[in-house]
Amino acid sequence: MELTIYHTNDIHSHLHDYERIAAYMAQHRPELNHPSLYIDIGDHVDLSAPVTEATHGQKNVQLLNAAHCDIATIGNNEGMTISHDDLNALYEDADFTVTCSNVFDEEGNLPHHMTSSFIETIEDTHILFVAATAPFTPFYRALDWVVTDPMAAIKDEIEKQKGQYDVLIVMSHCGIFFDRKLCEELPEIDVIFGSHTHHYFEHGEVKNGVLMAAAGKYGHYLGEVDLKIENKKVVHKEAKLLPVDTLPEVDTHFAEEGKCLMSDPIIDHPVDLPRRTDVITKTSYLLAQSVYEFTHADCTIINAGLIVKGINGPKVTEFDVHQMLPHPINAVRIKISGKDLKSVILTAEEQNYMHEHAQGLGFRGDIFGGYILYKMGYIESEARFFVQGKEIEDDHIYTLGTIDMYTFGRYFPIFKDLPTEYLMPEFLRDIFKKKLLEL
Repeated sequence: MELTIYHTNDIHSHLHDYERIAAYMAQHRPELNHPSLYIDIGDHVDLSAPVTEATHGQKNVQLLNAAHCDIATIGNNEGMTISHDDLNALYEDADFTVTCSNVFDEEGNLPHHMTSSFIETIEDTHILFVAATAPFTPFYRALDWVVTDPMAAIKDEIEKQKGQYDVLIVMSHCGIFFDRKLCEELPEIDVIFGSHTHHYFEHGEVKNGVLMAAAGKYGHYLGEVDLKIENKKVVHKEAKLLPVDTLPEVDTHFAEEGKCLMSDPIIDHPVDLPRRTDVITKTSYLLAQSVYEFTHADCTIINAGLIVKGINGPKVTEFDVHQMLPHPINAVRIKISGKDLKSVILTAEEQNYMHEHAQGLGFRGDIFGGYILYKMGYIESEARFFVQGKEIEDDHIYTLGTIDMYTFGRYFPIFKDLPTEYLMPEFLRDIFKKKLLEL
């Protein structure tokens, strides 16, 4: 038996290119003279797309249905950027199986409409699909989910299904380094479909006898794995990628649809909120102030590049605010000593990233921009540091209100080891909207 498995991952709501992929599969899957499946390995949803935000991800599920998806798993965007209730409702109308082995509610139940693994039977061959997602524990806990160790979860699920399957496939939204470790620990896996780290393999990568396949990000590629199965065992396996530029062109209107769905006005009077990344503006000051107030902190730090687009017009709509702050970024409260806070202020004063092109860590802008400090400061000539007009005491513990992007260690490595409270599910745009109502 021959089996073709098409796969996508990390689409991140780049829906125009995704529709090109769907058009290709719609044309070519029926032309195959053997069975085929289509699977998605997570992060199809991204709330930076207005149509995804406006529909709470339901538009993405509709498109997966239309593309005749057979099996999908969740990435961190499905698991962490939408509310607990929205994840429970996300796949209510899905025509495909959704599987994930390592995300549960506090009673130990999987999210609604999900299964811990899935066996697909094709011509008497039983194919086990096991999936897991990256364990961003603090974020999941803030949304009342429990995420467990993906390696242990995959092993447990395989053991639970022992004797019930012939072919073993893992759908991993855990990244390339995890996948390579998985190859070492579970060489009985036939194929790992990988994602999360946006890596791709033009012809797959074989490690310890396991074929790894991955299709990059944003719909740049459609992945295809071809299996030859004899006597219920995989005897040959190969992978390839189809670049989106080689796929059919299509006509889509997702941008217009999203704008229409988010056309309700928040403010019905003229507003001028400029965008600058190299100086403090009224806009960035208001954003810093809104984070400060939302976190109930002693002081706040953000970067000006969070403002992706300014607003100038007779009113402000939901779409305007979304375009200004399209990130899935949340506010955090960090407990920090006065001594460490001084080092943060000094680091910020250096402005090393002001003109840098930033990406990842939830950031959906381009230039990182300069730091904005709110309710704290530094008199360089006197080497004196202040919070709310009072000199910082080295041994005092302060509450710093900032953004989750800084807690991953790149910009302020010290934050990784400090007590942090993630404030979810509100994004920066939700926080900022409340501030705008005061204008």
